[in-house]
Amino acid sequence: MSVASAPAQSLTERFAFAVELVLRGFSLSVARRQEVAPLALGTWNRLKRLVARFSALVAAVEAGRIPAAPRTRPAQERASAARVTRVPPPKSYGWLLTMAPELNTRIGRAQIETLLADPALLALLARAPQAGRILRPLCHMLRLPLPECLLLPPRPRRRRPAPSGDPQPPPAARPQRPKPSWLRWPKSPALPRVQPNPGFPPKQRTGTGPPRY
Repeated sequence: MSVASAPAQSLTERFAFAVELVLRGFSLSVARRQEVAPLALGTWNRLKRLVARFSALVAAVEAGRIPAAPRTRPAQERASAARVTRVPPPKSYGWLLTMAPELNTRIGRAQIETLLADPALLALLARAPQAGRILRPLCHMLRLPLPECLLLPPRPRRRRPAPSGDPQPPPAARPQRPKPSWLRWPKSPALPRVQPNPGFPPKQRTGTGPPRY
């Protein structure tokens, strides 16, 4: 009697199941912690969009039509999306794991970490590098170190223009504007010199030095 082996899960199914475990852990934290509740809807929709984008990308690669890079949304769409999102998502490293340290969250995180080393995913990244735009935010939320296949090349430094041989003239000094008349305080007249009174002896000088007799 032979036992039929279960069919292996596809890359899309494994990714969706791992994210679903993370969402289950997050839903448990929403019921227990009040500070997580305002982020519930935005986090749920964001993770669901990551799963949908990953599934569409895998289907396109398997069909032999690798999609082009996503276009930048116009300013009007970005403004409308900003109005809908009332609570901005956190940006700290590992914020989702910090807010939802449940067992389901950690199991889903471990499955995503295993998936990042799978040869099937590495082959997907080789054919469609834009998959990194889906996986990098997820790694950031779950405090997963980026594997080598997801590391971005360092940005080239901007070269400073070479200094020319001719010395640059110093910047021209700004001309001082005259003060308005209402700020000009009139000068006080000179005080008259006080003459000594002949009926009184002169005051003796105080300080150091030999006394006067």
